[in-house]
Amino acid sequence: MEENTTYKPFNYLNHYVPVEGTLVYYNTEKTLSVQKNSCPQGTSGNLVTLTAPENKFISIESVANANEQAQSWLNTNAQAYANNIGTCKLRATSWRGDNPSCVLEPSTTLLPFDYMTIKYKWALGAGLDFDTFTGIVSTGIEWDNRYMGFGHGFGTELPNNSTTLQAYIMYAGDNQKNNGVEACLINFNKMISDYSSLQSIPIRMAGAWYGQTGTGNIDIEINTYSGGTMQKVISDYDFINVGGSQIQQLTFSKNIPKPPLWANDIDKVTHIGYITYDKNSSTAKVVITY
Repeated sequence: MEENTTYKPFNYLNHYVPVEGTLVYYNTEKTLSVQKNSCPQGTSGNLVTLTAPENKFISIESVANANEQAQSWLNTNAQAYANNIGTCKLRATSWRGDNPSCVLEPSTTLLPFDYMTIKYKWALGAGLDFDTFTGIVSTGIEWDNRYMGFGHGFGTELPNNSTTLQAYIMYAGDNQKNNGVEACLINFNKMISDYSSLQSIPIRMAGAWYGQTGTGNIDIEINTYSGGTMQKVISDYDFINVGGSQIQQLTFSKNIPKPPLWANDIDKVTHIGYITYDKNSSTAKVVITY
């Protein structure tokens, strides 16, 4: 994916003087942590946090509006900031499993969050129509192995006909283009609320090219949010957070080769990895298979 390397610092904010008598509102402190994604092959970037200090963004409407400005600035600048000051290190790997595969170690631990989106992203030249599999596994509840994605037979959300507030997992739609994104929303808090005996929730990710395959390279982008509500944007095959704050954005790259024969079966497509949510810490660990 295209790298973001241009960091835009605060501009007029340090020099703004409100008109006397005008009621103005200032932002509270906001932070966003993202992973440096400009490292050479065989290495991985560290997690870097960008901070929008309090009282840097000004609004004549409300504190919420000032906070929206701060969040927008973070969203625009966090990746460039991480790429500019972050560091790269060799990927530590290990061979695991009954049919051993090379797994990135140690796993990446996320900060506490309320909502998560998993975005499968591909650029021009990667391939056409990447089909995704995202699902709950190994919990013992009725929603295990009901994968979200096109044609899997389980609809676009679990339970069916749920809203973004009610759904445990939701699919944003089938992107058949030669570039773009397919996304899933995961609401771990809702699952823990409804199934209080669960201590952890694993999510499995996999995918395959349905159409022509080029380089096969994709990015898996994991975003976490605190507060607010989530909205599906059908036209973009994506989800956005409204009224809350983005906590983290992590990006992992993976090559997905052309399958010998496309099959609507997760065990016959390329395994990508797992995200395992921990109830006690309200966070999750990510392991991507290489």
